[in-house]
Amino acid sequence: MTVKVEYAPVRLTAAGNIRAAAGKLTSLIVNNPSGGALTVKLNDATSGTGSDVFEVSVPTLDCRILNFNPPLLFSTGIRCGTVGAGLIITGTFVD
Repeated sequence: MTVKVEYAPVRLTAAGNIRAAAGKLTSLIVNNPSGGALTVKLNDATSGTGSDVFEVSVPTLDCRILNFNPPLLFSTGIRCGTVGAGLIITGTFVD
């Protein structure tokens, strides 16, 4: 029997790590309360920006709720390396 451990959601408002180790991203909520379209890029890294794994743009005053099934795999870390000013990002992951 395999037990999957899901961790508490991580909230970011600037570049940072959803997880500073390898993992599988299961969901991402990107909220844009600002006055212009903004983009977030997810990188397989723990600092700076690494190889882009996923990118999403969110229009003005809108939200994107993304569920990944199967999860997105990250071998180094789950990092939001590029975050549009004002975005609120929440991600969930498993080992």
